[in-house]
Amino acid sequence: MPSPALTTAHALIAAFNAMDIPRIISLRAPSCTHQILPRSIRQPQESNAAYEARLRFILPAFHNFSLAVQDTLEDVAARKVCMWLYARADSRAGEYCNEYVWMMDFDEGGRLLAVREYVDTAMQRDFFPRLRESLRGEGKEREGGEGEEREGRPVEGKQEEEEK
Repeated sequence: MPSPALTTAHALIAAFNAMDIPRIISLRAPSCTHQILPRSIRQPQESNAAYEARLRFILPAFHNFSLAVQDTLEDVAARKVCMWLYARADSRAGEYCNEYVWMMDFDEGGRLLAVREYVDTAMQRDFFPRLRESLRGEGKEREGGEGEEREGRPVEGKQEEEEK
């Protein structure tokens, strides 16, 4: 029988594949934090509210979104799960293919306490500015969305513009 943590990790993948934001958030403890890494892309740590706002902005831009688990490591005693994932989707900005490593911490009941999400930085740098422009073209650029700044720090795709 899988542990509560592993059960939740697989439920999280299923929720993403269904693009079910309420379900994604329901798997998280109220104090859960989400950090996109590496730190060099300067993403702020997000609360549930900030993470949900980002999901509500970005997920509708994708169609046929799928996450495929490549490998899973679990430390049952520490209530930690690490997953290596491939993502694929269609978007107005073209095909989205990304690779993630999710390092997740859980409480005793299997709710997420913290997620550290490593992303393909080349994909972040190259894809998200194109996606942001396509969303602007649709009139969908909203506060807290891709390419805007939160708390004075750049959000996905903004860093390279600041460095020019």
